[in-house]
Amino acid sequence: MLKRRTPWAIAYLLVGLVCLLTAAAVAASSTRVDDLVPIAVFGVPGLVLTIRAPMFGVSFGAPGVKYSGLLKSRSYAWSEVQEVKCAVVTGTVFSSDVPELVLVSGKVDQLAMVAGYGAAGNTPNKRVERLVSELEATRASVLPA
Repeated sequence: MLKRRTPWAIAYLLVGLVCLLTAAAVAASSTRVDDLVPIAVFGVPGLVLTIRAPMFGVSFGAPGVKYSGLLKSRSYAWSEVQEVKCAVVTGTVFSSDVPELVLVSGKVDQLAMVAGYGAAGNTPNKRVERLVSELEATRASVLPA
């Protein structure tokens, strides 16, 4: 199985560690019940980011594709995937290129954690285009013609 990660995974990990360290510092010096609020505000997101950041990304191979996002993971066999394409989500200043799985059931699953960003109206993100072409090539090579 091949795994492609977002370049932002290290930033998510570092932010999670900073939040955890902040919560630990507050917990070490806390003397009142009111200090539980910052511990919860920083500790819970810090724990989630620190644990999940190394898992962010897309794994794919002959059995199918597995997407690991912030809070959950999803897996699909290639027989469930009709097409892999690149969706463009535009905004006022930035746009994002998002790998998208079009499922046989008619649903669409966007793989937001591995999206690529750029200025609105700019050229497509090469990393995302490469990922989409790798996913589509793997899907086409596994399924019968």
